[in-house]
Amino acid sequence: MNTSDLQKKLQNAYKKMVDQVDSLVEKDGKTLSEAVEIAEEKLSTLAEITREEAKKVSQEVKSDLKSIAETLQGAKEAYKEQFQLDKEYLTEELWDKISKVADKGEVELAAFMQEIKAKANATREQEHDQDHHDHQQWHSDHELWLSEVKLWKKDHASALEKLKAIEEAIKKHTQALEEHEQAIQVHEKLDQEHEKVMAEAEANPENVDNLEKDDSEEEIHKQEAVEHAEHAALHDHLKKHHRSMMAMINHLYKQISE
Repeated sequence: MNTSDLQKKLQNAYKKMVDQVDSLVEKDGKTLSEAVEIAEEKLSTLAEITREEAKKVSQEVKSDLKSIAETLQGAKEAYKEQFQLDKEYLTEELWDKISKVADKGEVELAAFMQEIKAKANATREQEHDQDHHDHQQWHSDHELWLSEVKLWKKDHASALEKLKAIEEAIKKHTQALEEHEQAIQVHEKLDQEHEKVMAEAEANPENVDNLEKDDSEEEIHKQEAVEHAEHAALHDHLKKHHRSMMAMINHLYKQISE
């Protein structure tokens, strides 16, 4: 349904409710309050409109009656432009009817106004009660949340200190790796020199100097064998430590990145 069709449907419903109120007051002698209540109920049973639409139309009729009561006799035409209802709804015929209903008696109209105001105030009180309840619950939530935030901030401060310690540990680990790297390079150089001495001794076994160097290198080789075993054990320890530390750091980084 387009906007134009919906507007016409609501205008028709508005007219029907005003006609009902007029008939109930004029012909059946109902009070304005009774007439509006009966007309509102009949309007909600119409097949061509929904309950929500019926409620909207009823509110518009009540609003116009309330506006007439507030403006009273002499100011009705002057204040007609201020009514909530679209001017296309309020034809002169409907205006006359709704004005005539409102003119049935200032006392009854005033009572009708008070009834509308009382219902609005009752609704407001219920809303306020719920709001007060919500605020109390929210206050309790806020106290808990603030205490947790305070604790988390302390945890963050502690975490930053731990991260500094972790950074220092990584630097020390890097230094250990550099020392291990240098030791490996020195050991490799000694191995290459020993290879040269052995090659010379094998090439010229009659040379006494070559044989003496070879014998001396053999003693050094025994010591190198011990050191190599130590380097192997150290390398295995550094490898396990490195893998463990990198796994934890990468896991933490993955968590904060996501």
